[in-house]
Order: sequence, then structure tokens, then C-alpha cells
Amino acid sequence: MTANITKGRCAIYTRKSNEEGLDQEYNSLEAQRDLAVNYIRSQAEQRWTVLPELYDDGGISGGTMERPALQRLLKDIQDGKVDVVVVYKIDRLSRSLYDFLGMIRLFEEHNVVFVSVTQNINSGTPMGRLMLNVLQSFAQFEMEQTGERIRDKIAASKKKGMWMGGVVPLGYDAKEGKLYINEKEAETVHYIFSRYMKLGSITPLLQDLKEKGHQTKSWVTSSGKFYPPNDFNKSSLYRILGNPIYIGKIKHKAVDCLYDGQHEAIIDQSLWDKVQALMEKNAAQKTRIPDNKDRPYLLKGLIVNPNGYALTPSSKLKGERQYRYYVSIEAIKKGAKECPVRTVAAQLVEDIILDRIKWIFNSPEWVTRMTKVKESQLRTADWRAALQHFSEMWDELFPIERARIVSLMIKKVVMHEDRILIHFRPLGMITLLHEINSELKIPQRNMTTIDIDDDVTLEVPISIRRGGARKFIKAPNGTDIVSSRHPKYDDTLIKAVIRAHDWQRQINDGNVKTIDELAKRVGMRDSYVSKIIRLTELAPDITVAILHGRQPHSLSLSQMEDIPLLWEEQRRAYGFMPSHAA
Repeated sequence: MTANITKGRCAIYTRKSNEEGLDQEYNSLEAQRDLAVNYIRSQAEQRWTVLPELYDDGGISGGTMERPALQRLLKDIQDGKVDVVVVYKIDRLSRSLYDFLGMIRLFEEHNVVFVSVTQNINSGTPMGRLMLNVLQSFAQFEMEQTGERIRDKIAASKKKGMWMGGVVPLGYDAKEGKLYINEKEAETVHYIFSRYMKLGSITPLLQDLKEKGHQTKSWVTSSGKFYPPNDFNKSSLYRILGNPIYIGKIKHKAVDCLYDGQHEAIIDQSLWDKVQALMEKNAAQKTRIPDNKDRPYLLKGLIVNPNGYALTPSSKLKGERQYRYYVSIEAIKKGAKECPVRTVAAQLVEDIILDRIKWIFNSPEWVTRMTKVKESQLRTADWRAALQHFSEMWDELFPIERARIVSLMIKKVVMHEDRILIHFRPLGMITLLHEINSELKIPQRNMTTIDIDDDVTLEVPISIRRGGARKFIKAPNGTDIVSSRHPKYDDTLIKAVIRAHDWQRQINDGNVKTIDELAKRVGMRDSYVSKIIRLTELAPDITVAILHGRQPHSLSLSQMEDIPLLWEEQRRAYGFMPSHAA
């Protein structure tokens, strides 16, 4: 955020939940605006000016983002017409903490300061950023609590044998939230189980089903979009053969958590047991093959070098270990000297892509960004719920299913020496969400800024470094790019962050007046206290990540000698987030 702005075009936003009193000569919206105007005039030394446009939403709840004046304001911010947003109170902008912080992220992205007049919050000051930091922590807590309640409700419903929605499995139809057998499709399901036992392998079963003309289930979304049947693939067959719903059970998370369902079984227990035993036997035989031979190249056909030449899969055997690579076709045709990016370790670049996909599933910015895609027409709440659900499933997916999702979501990956450009497909992401939950409500949206056929680009700055005979892909400052899957609590960092906020609170409460006085009270050097207290200026998501042990493993307190002012620069400098998402 900008600490001080010398010139600011101020947009005043006002809102009232009901229409009562709006017809009066001097109503609530005008009162809110007058207070905001007086505040702006008090900032004369900063040359703030009031924009003539009126951003008034009368008779609309703050619990929704579907407000005409708010949408106009957000559009004007994106068009660079606003420097400061002024409101009477935070709840005038939004009553949803999650939506509010999402908008703050948008303000930050466009270098816009947020001011709440009566609550003395100004995101252009250290104190204002501290308050937003606290709000972010509460939002994180609220989201985790909500997620826990949802998970508990799902678990309780599944214990009762209830089907919890999603794409209806082959062999069943869904009516009023319950599953009923589709006799024709049930014959196909029974055929799949029986033929697998006879043929003994997925590959000949796949060919047999294609020859017999059997296909996957067709389905229609709540908006009326039709998805036709397709030929089976290995992934879809494994899902059918391993789905206990066909023996009348409902699965919850782990395989051993099975509950009696409220629907009828299609497959008897005896055939089911035989199929599971055969699948386990085949899986055990596959484990004798080195993992790298079976792991698909996630970016095959997607990754290119800056000149547009494909990077093709390759591998090299050293001893008993096989190493996977992507090698440039340009280097093969023209020689290594002519090629800007000749070869890259498959594991390294794939981990970065998978990490960015997981980041998108949990990113308020991308939820906001994707709700603006033309023709997607999904509400923010729909995107948020579907992405959160898929994020929970992601780590449990087979590599082949991840490969399918990567090709669905990503149009192209351009590998430069100093950055990776990931071009996402909005249409593919929308299709994926419909796969997760075909019952998503699809209302019309007024604000559409991204065409559904235009790819959305994410830039990841990198530095390719050598360590002995090996190459490593790091952030430009040498920190890790890929987020850790497991928490790593850094006691030094956590203690410093807690101290910073405690010391800042003492100054704000008037318990101490200067850094020198604070340093004497805590018995430490004033230079050290000054350095630590600046940690209150960290972006809220960085603070939350440190407290939860989710920061890059290479991040240390010594790297924070000079904290960048802008949150986006902080994320880039400390290896948290990519620098640009266009």
C-alpha cells in the first residue's frame, strides 16, 4: 500500500440496507457523503479531491456484491480513475469480511487507498495496515471455522447414508437429492465389473467397451448446458470400479469410512470383493516398476520455450533411478547454443505449476477475477464453495487425474530463463467447477470484463541456479517458490511477529511514546526494536502464513531488514506469490 499520496481522486461510496427514509429531503446516503466530504477536505495538505461521480446503493444489503454502484466503483478502480475510496464505516462497503478483504486486495493491486472515516482506518498508514492485518487474521479464523462446520455437517449427513451431491454417478439418476437406479445404465455398470474380472486388466476392458459402444453418462447443468457422453478412459473406469456407491455404500474421506446408503446397490458384495482384490493385485505389480516410469508428464503438449518451440518429455537412467526432463525441440533441431531454454527438470517445473493451481483454488483475488468472466455467470459464493471443495480433494487425486485437470485448466506454459508464464483457460476452469458440482446456481451478472475464450495469464518470476551438477528453480531472491505441503513453524519468525504487534499496540495505546522508551522498557536495542516493529507492515496473508508455518522454508528474519512498502512487492521478495496476474 502507498504510505502517503500527494494527490488523490477520492470516490465516496455510500449504502443503506433498506429503502426506508430514502425519499426524505436529507437521507442517510447524503449524511454519509457529507461526513466523507468533510474528512477529505481535512486532508488538504495531501491535495485530495472529491470525484463528482455518485456511488450510492440505496436499499441493497451489504452481504452481496451484486450492487450497481459498487460494481461501477470497482470498474472505475480497474480503469485507473480512482486513487482513494472513502466510506462512512467498513460495513457500508461490505458486511462480509471475506468480500471486504477481497476488495482490499483489489485496491492494493491498483494502488488505491481505503479510508473508513468513523473507524479511523487508512490503509495508506502503518496503523491502518495493522488494523487490516488484524481483520485478515479474523477472516482466516472465520473461514476455518466455517469450513469445519461444513465438514461436520457433511460427515453427519453421510453417516445417515445421504448422497451429498455432485456429478451423478453412472447407473443412477438423482431426484430431490436422492439416488435412484437407472436400469439401462446399471446394465453398463454391471458389464464393466463383470468384464474386468474376465479380462483381468483395464487396458483390454477399455478397448472392449469402445468396441461395444458403451460410453460415460451424459448430464445437464442447472443452467441447461448439455454434456454429451464420451468414450471411457482409464481414469473414469478406475473411479467406477473403486466407487462403493455401487454396493449401496456412501464413502467419507478414507476408504474404511463407509456407511449404509439410502440408495439401492447395483453390484453384489461378492463381485465387488473380487474386483477390489484384482485391482489390489494389479496395483501391487505396478509398484515394482519405478515410480518415474508410471508418472505422466503433466505438461506434455503444453510447455514451450520463449520462441514457441515445444519442450518434449525425455528421461535419463542413472543407476536404478530415472530422471525426467523436458527438452526443447529447438535445441534438438538447431543446437543448444541457439535455444534460450534447452532443458528443465520435469519434477521442478511440474511442482511449480501444481503449486500455483493449488494457490488459485484458495485465492480471493482469483475468485473475484473469475466471477468477471463473460458467460461464466457464477456468483462469488459459488466459486468460493466449489474451489474450496476441490482444494480439499486435490491431494487425494491420482497423478493421471491431475494430468487431466492440468490440461483442462491450462492452455500453455511458456518457460523463460527468468519467468514462467502460465496461461489458464477460463472455460476449462468453469467446466471443472461444473464437474465438481453440477447443481451450481448460475444467475446473470452485470459486470463482465474477461471474455470466456481469452486466457488469463499468471507470471511466476524465477531464477535457474546450479548446485553442483544439478539445476534448481528458485525465486529471484533465492527463496523457495513452491509452498510447503507440511507446516514448518519458525519459532524466531513467529516470536518476532507477535512481538511486533504487541509493541505496536503499546505505542498505539499510549503506554510508551517513542521507540527509545519502548526499547528501554523491553531491555533491547532501539535499532532492533525498530526493525522488529516494522513486521506489522507485512501483508496480512504473509503474517497468517508465518503464524501457521506455511511460509517458504528458506524465509528467515534476517531477510526482512528492509521490508518493501507494497504488499505485492513483499510477496514477490519473500517468495509467497507470483508478481503478476493479468
